[in-house]
Amino acid sequence: MYKLTFEKRAWIVKQYLKGVSPSKLAMTQKIHRSAVYQIISIYNEYGFDGLADHKTVRPERTLSPNAEISIFDLRKRFGYGAHRIEHLLKSKGFGISHRQIAKLLVRNWLVQPNIKKQRSRNWVRYELPNPKDLWHIDWSHDPFTGKQLGLYLDDRTRLVTSYGIFSNANTKNTILLLKAGVKAFGKPKAIMTDHGST
Repeated sequence: MYKLTFEKRAWIVKQYLKGVSPSKLAMTQKIHRSAVYQIISIYNEYGFDGLADHKTVRPERTLSPNAEISIFDLRKRFGYGAHRIEHLLKSKGFGISHRQIAKLLVRNWLVQPNIKKQRSRNWVRYELPNPKDLWHIDWSHDPFTGKQLGLYLDDRTRLVTSYGIFSNANTKNTILLLKAGVKAFGKPKAIMTDHGST
């Protein structure tokens, strides 16, 4: 149901109230008929507010004030970390995970956040700054011909400077492709391959 936007869910309800059949509405929105009935059911119970988008993420768990006081006390008096505090609280009958304890300690500046456990950073592509600084040679099996496909690729621009299909991926064919690329685009500053001897 939540593949649809709020506007589309509201539109389905309005059309249904005008007398359009659920089958036609399902076909129009490319959803199952049961999804239309589900939308109508939610509308009947909660009105248009029930059709609003909502996050499907698990809500953040909040600890009781007593648990927080116990955690702060153990940290300040003994300098214990999240694992040790979890162990001690478990023996007293509290079932709080070390992750929740760690979050609480970080939020209150009682420990430094662990960089390794934070969300992964956006991927950064490392490439040389200028065209023709580096060419990559790569060999791959061509499933259509059953032969080896080789190509040189410029690191900066991703331009294919030369390519060819050969029966073998060997040094001779690699040099042949390099000469063709140099003839067409000029000489690169460096060449890199991931096939050792090739």
